[in-house]
Amino acid sequence: MAQLEIVKAESNHGGARPGAGRKPKALRYASELAAAEEKIMSALPAAIEALEAAAKAGDVAAAKYLLDRAFGRVKEQTAPPADDRALPMTEADLERALSNWVWADSLNMPLV
Repeated sequence: MAQLEIVKAESNHGGARPGAGRKPKALRYASELAAAEEKIMSALPAAIEALEAAAKAGDVAAAKYLLDRAFGRVKEQTAPPADDRALPMTEADLERALSNWVWADSLNMPLV
């Protein structure tokens, strides 16, 4: 019996074709983005010097901004700090808690 061979015809319909579709915006605006980046990079030293001068003159916001950028922003606390001045329980609470415990020596068990 002869074996049939399936041959796929070349077609220009459907599927991914080289060069098809819209170019990504990064490629379309590459020269504009490069120009804007160069402009920002050239202005950066002057901006940093201005922030440093303002911080030295007493501008707290400028100092905070510079420190946040240099050392990383401090994570905000989600809960207030604990009030360490208050005892977790009173002596009466402790005595009441200890009286409810079963001690190993009262059960005639060896302590490990």
